[in-house]
Amino acid sequence: MAKRKQEKGVATKGFKRFLLLICIPAILLTVIGSIVFSLSGISPMEQARAMAGQLPIVSAWISEDNDDDGEETSPLAEKDEEIANLAQQLQRAEDTIEELEAEIEQIEDDEAYAEASARELEEAEAPEALTRIARVYENMKPRQAAEIMDELTNEAILLHMSEMNDDGRSVILENMDPERAAEITTLLAD
Repeated sequence: MAKRKQEKGVATKGFKRFLLLICIPAILLTVIGSIVFSLSGISPMEQARAMAGQLPIVSAWISEDNDDDGEETSPLAEKDEEIANLAQQLQRAEDTIEELEAEIEQIEDDEAYAEASARELEEAEAPEALTRIARVYENMKPRQAAEIMDELTNEAILLHMSEMNDDGRSVILENMDPERAAEITTLLAD
């Protein structure tokens, strides 16, 4: 019996040694390490999952575990969120389009006003300029005036001759090429 007690004492002594020398320090180190990692913002579980996720068999288990956690959103919720984001982007784009259309309309109005003002200014200045040029042609020698007018377009000649008196017009037409003079006369009659 003493031998049995001695064997039992040796077995419990070995277990106590195993507990004191291996298990308790390992548990203590694990707890302290977890605290240090969590305080420094490192997640050992996530890193372990990432490394284990690279293994084909383990990655299947990890993906199944993630589905069970409920942390990930369902595909419908993701699609709803994507739709909401796209709707916001669409609304912003429509607002931008409306703003740009308003700017374009304002620019077109400004251009129309500028063109109308320029036209009015030209119309106010044009008769005076045409009258002066017509007087210059009337005061020139008829042959010189006819040579210069031969170089002008029919429209320009009509503008100038419409400002001349009949005597000045007839003298210049006499000195022009007969065909061109006939053309101009026809246009003046219209």
